Amino acid sequence: MQQPSLKGQFLTDSIEIGRPFRYALTYRHPPTAEVLFPDTAYHFLPFRVKEVTVSPTLTTGEGKIAVSRDSAVYTLISFETDSVQLLQVPIRLVNANDCTVIMSQIDTVFLRTHLKSPGSKSKFPKNLSLASETELAKLQQQFNYPVLGEVLLAAWALLTLIYLLFGRQMRRKWHLYQLYLHQKRFLRDYTKLSQQLSAENASEVANQAVIIWKTYLEELERQPYASLTTPEIAERTGDERVADALREADRMIYGGEFSGQAFDALRVLRTVAVQAYRRRRSSIQEATQPLHFSEETIPSTRS
Repeated sequence: MQQPSLKGQFLTDSIEIGRPFRYALTYRHPPTAEVLFPDTAYHFLPFRVKEVTVSPTLTTGEGKIAVSRDSAVYTLISFETDSVQLLQVPIRLVNANDCTVIMSQIDTVFLRTHLKSPGSKSKFPKNLSLASETELAKLQQQFNYPVLGEVLLAAWALLTLIYLLFGRQMRRKWHLYQLYLHQKRFLRDYTKLSQQLSAENASEVANQAVIIWKTYLEELERQPYASLTTPEIAERTGDERVADALREADRMIYGGEFSGQAFDALRVLRTVAVQAYRRRRSSIQEATQPLHFSEETIPSTRS
């Protein structure tokens, strides 16, 4: 029976720094032997293993003369500057109780370089001096995306914490601010109409004032004031002053009548709207309830 043999050799006699080259490892052994090839993580140092091609076990012959062959080709890369570089790798035979280590023969590879040694004949002068460059080179600014991501994550976490701690209070204040802005707009437009009221335009001004008033109350109290008649509104509010004021407005709108009670009627409607605003504000201060005002909610009378 042929004795086991281990052979490792470079498939080239010279290499270049950073360029891949190959190393072949072959082991012949009895078919019953269990073989472990070297670990690519540290058995090939100082070389780095880029790729491994393992060939299937090939067995020739039969019986006692049978021989199996395991082989692998390793693609290596070297970054060493030594002119001569050596490699010897181990394999392990698995026994019943332990493993037997077998080392390959040492193989040599030479580093091929394009730099000329100082003693070689070259066209360059022997005495060379380095030229100094003192001007600063401008480097292109690069945006630090990881830092940006960390800043955005920290800002998001801070905003979330603020919302959890003060979200309810902030929503309440925002709702109150919205309510104040719409009340201020209503008073501005309604007062402007009231000041324009006269015998010549009583019908038109009174109609616009009542529309603005009904729309504003509808948003405040969630009641369909725009579609209700004067008696229905008086019944819902339970305020006889509202009924009298709306009847006076109806006389101006539909009858074209203008009297000294016209200004008092509009003033009553304004007072009722202010009282409704105060009730709504108090309810928001006690419990957060979202408002749904929009720019189209209260019609503007500005030309």
